[in-house]
Amino acid sequence: MNLEKEKRIYKNQIYNPSAKEINNASYSLALFSANIKRFFPDIPSSEYAPMFQEVLYYQKLSGAEQYDRDYLLQTTVVNNSSVNLTECETKEPLIFATFHLGSYRLLNSILYENGYKIVVIIDETVFLGQQEKLLRSVKSVLKGKSTSDLIILNVNDRTSIFRLKQLLEQGYVMTVYLDGNTGINAKSQDFSKGYIPIDFLGKTINVKNGIGKLAALLEGKIVPVVAYRDENELNHVTFHKEIAISDFEDRKEFSVKAIEMAYKILEEKLVLYPTQWECWLYIQKWFKRDYTTPFTEEADSLNRFNDNRYSTFVVNESNFIFDLLDYKSFPVEKELVDAIKENNFSVLDPETFNILKEKNILV
Repeated sequence: MNLEKEKRIYKNQIYNPSAKEINNASYSLALFSANIKRFFPDIPSSEYAPMFQEVLYYQKLSGAEQYDRDYLLQTTVVNNSSVNLTECETKEPLIFATFHLGSYRLLNSILYENGYKIVVIIDETVFLGQQEKLLRSVKSVLKGKSTSDLIILNVNDRTSIFRLKQLLEQGYVMTVYLDGNTGINAKSQDFSKGYIPIDFLGKTINVKNGIGKLAALLEGKIVPVVAYRDENELNHVTFHKEIAISDFEDRKEFSVKAIEMAYKILEEKLVLYPTQWECWLYIQKWFKRDYTTPFTEEADSLNRFNDNRYSTFVVNESNFIFDLLDYKSFPVEKELVDAIKENNFSVLDPETFNILKEKNILV
């Protein structure tokens, strides 16, 4: 694969979209903007669209980089754990826990080339869509050792836990994406089972806790791993100090605190490289929405669109105004969206104008 050529193609697709592509992506942009506003309130709204494009670009890039072995060999690997990455024999269950940040797929490639036998746990949607491609295409570009192996299991398959236990007993290590929460039902938002609330960038999110419970049950160690790209798009992968059950009073505390500690490591990198985390596209599924966010009065009446609180999007040629604070949307006529884009509200009838002022859509 010619990675540089792929980069040029991705950049052209994302940074030169057609009018139709802009409309098709407008709802995703609205959700993304609300998510950034929630977790990074100091970032001005003018930066949301460029950040959205960067996230899409890096998301595509992560898929391509795993097929370029030369890129893998340029990766800077920092090991702050006590795990010897070149010693493939493990005396205890080992879980490498990572996130969808940077070139996150290279973790498995690094372990595979070092001779590890790896079992990857992924969500069902990813499993069904990518399992065969990962096993066939990715393994073919790597140069593993005689001990290397890669097995992918579906986290939603009830038999996977038994298969996983067998593999770990056979010397496999496990890799998992702690932020693989795409299976959350966004409508019901029922976080009562299988999730724990954690503090994340000053807000509360709900994340899956199965890995914490599994590590506690197996008395295994969790090694947080974070990848990121530097300013030259060169990849870095850092293996952080392992989290062991012996560091805590009991298994329950370990199962929760280990996940919280791993997310704190992610936070540190997000402050520096926010657009390299693809979960900004759907993190709204991980917390309960507040539908009672009050409107605030502005001191000056400028009759401009309140882009600090609202955005617009198009779905099936229908136009909507979207509230960035409570995630609610409502349909509007295209003429109103055109007026917003042109910042010309003199064309609106008095009743519509007064409603927009009342809801702070115009300030």
